[in-house]
Amino acid sequence: MLPIIFVVLITIGDFGRFFAGGVTLESAARTAAEVAAQELTKEIASAVGVDYSLIHRYGWSSVCDETRDLPNMTYTSPGTECDGIPTLVCVHDGADPSCDTVYNASSGVPPNCQTFAAGALPTNAQTGGAEASKYVEVRVCYRFSTFFNLHIPFVGGTLSPLSGDFFVERTRTFTVADY
Repeated sequence: MLPIIFVVLITIGDFGRFFAGGVTLESAARTAAEVAAQELTKEIASAVGVDYSLIHRYGWSSVCDETRDLPNMTYTSPGTECDGIPTLVCVHDGADPSCDTVYNASSGVPPNCQTFAAGALPTNAQTGGAEASKYVEVRVCYRFSTFFNLHIPFVGGTLSPLSGDFFVERTRTFTVADY
């Protein structure tokens, strides 16, 4: 009976960690899109022109700052790229040249991050209704690892629903006000 209670407790703990990681990732993607959109608004208002690398930097560094306490990622200091949360920032205004650049992934993008696959990368095209507005899109992917690999033997094979890595992806957009 004790092993079953232990497995149930570990499962509840993993579910709580997974849920908390998903909430953190959701918040990070939303905040990064908003921060990058605010910087785009400042850049549009300036007489110099839009510096897309600066807008991207605001987006990916916001993701690093907000997810720094998650397991499976490496955070060194503010303003430097972290590793373990692949991040893509795209300004949909028809001019951003770096919409397919992935940040925060020095160890590579896991193949399970479907929205980062070659055919799924965004372009800087504007979409929408009758009036196409500028907007910033942020994509993030996080690898969640369970406490341990649990293989439960049963007749005919092994059941392992509680083991391994799960990937959580979020895509958030923030529309830029056109005045």
